[in-house]
Amino acid sequence: MREATATLDLRHLAPPEPMERILAAVESLAPGDCLDALTPLYPSPLLAILQADGFDTQVVAIGDGFRVRIARAAYDEQGRGCGGT
Repeated sequence: MREATATLDLRHLAPPEPMERILAAVESLAPGDCLDALTPLYPSPLLAILQADGFDTQVVAIGDGFRVRIARAAYDEQGRGCGGT
């Protein structure tokens, strides 16, 4: 997956506000763009929504929460998405 084009640090917010802000932010992602969202909790409900909507996601545990990298799928003529995968 590519490097993030923007980062949202939402670790200080209580649920469901991080999910609401992330869903609003991904609406403006262009094909191939990636967003990093830092969340206080593992975002299971968010991941299901994003994947159902066709976004690629990657989650990594960080010291005080999780980094969720979200990419709007962008496919080239070889069928590769964001980051060439």
